[in-house]
Amino acid sequence: MPVIAPRRLALLAMFAAVSIYGGQFVSVRWGLQSGLSAYDMAALRFIFAAAVMAPFFVRAGAIDCAGLGWGRGLALALTGGVPLTVLSNIGLNYAPAAHASAIQPGMVAVTATTLAYLGMRARVPFGAMVGFSIVLAGLTAIAIAGSSGREGPLTILGDLIFVLCGVGWGIFTWLCGRWQVPSVVGASIVSTLSAVAFLPVYAAFLEPGLSTVSWPVLLFHGLNQGVLNIAIGLLLWTYGTRTLGVALAARFPPMIPVLGTLIGIPALGEVPTPLAALGVAGIVVGLLVAAAAGTGRARPSASVNAPETADRA
Repeated sequence: MPVIAPRRLALLAMFAAVSIYGGQFVSVRWGLQSGLSAYDMAALRFIFAAAVMAPFFVRAGAIDCAGLGWGRGLALALTGGVPLTVLSNIGLNYAPAAHASAIQPGMVAVTATTLAYLGMRARVPFGAMVGFSIVLAGLTAIAIAGSSGREGPLTILGDLIFVLCGVGWGIFTWLCGRWQVPSVVGASIVSTLSAVAFLPVYAAFLEPGLSTVSWPVLLFHGLNQGVLNIAIGLLLWTYGTRTLGVALAARFPPMIPVLGTLIGIPALGEVPTPLAALGVAGIVVGLLVAAAAGTGRARPSASVNAPETADRA
C-alpha cells in the first residue's frame, strides 16, 4: 500500500479544511431557510461542539479555565464564541452566504494582522497594506452591490454584521497568538463556555425550534457546525500548518471566499451579481497579496486558529 508523503497529506488536509470552512456559511444559510432560527443554529453548534471539546477543557483544568485563567478565557469566549456566532447567523438572514464567506475572512485577516504588528510596535509592511487596501475595495464593492437591493433591501445590514463579526474574530485570533493559546485549548474554552452560557438562556427564553425540523436535518447541522468546523477542521488546519509552515498555510484562507461562493450557487441558487462577484474576487486577491507580503510570519497563531474565521467561526 503506497504511503502518502507528509507534504502531500498536509496539502490535502488544508484543502479539506478550507472546503469545510467555505461551506459553513452555506450550511447556516440553508438551515435558516429550512425553518431554523439563528438561535437554533447556534444551539446546535455548541451542543455538538461542547460534547466533543468539553473533555479537553476538563482535562486541561476546568478550575483555572483550561490553564489560561478565567479573565483570558472569558475574553476568548466573548470574541470567538456564541455572541458573534449568533450575530453572524442573524446576518445570514439578510445577506447571501457568498457575502459572509468573503467579508468575514477578509476582516479577520485585516484585523488580526494589524493588531499583531501594532502589538510588536512594528510598521505594517507596504505589501500588506496594499493587500488590505484591495480587500477593503472588495468589501466596498460588495456593500454597493448589497445597497442596490437586488439581493434584498436588507442585504447591506447583513454585510455590516459580517464586518463586525470579522473584526471580533480577528481580535480573537490576535489574542490567541498574543497569549500563545494552543488550538485545541482555545476551541475547548470557546465551545464549553459558550454552551454553558448560551444553552440555558436559549432553552428558557429564545423559543427553541429544534422540534419543528426533522432529526436528519438537525444531525446534519449539528455535525457540520459543531464537529466538522470546530473539531475536525481544527485538527486538519493545525496539522497542515505545522507540516507546511505558516508562510505556506497563509496562502489557503483566500480559498474560503471562492469555495463559499461556488458552493452557494448550486446549494442555494445564490448567484452573485457582477459587482458582488468582483468584490469577492477583490477580497481573494487582496488576501493573496497580503499573504505574499509575509503577513503570516507576523501572526504565527493566526493561521492555526483560522477555523474561527470561519466560524471560524
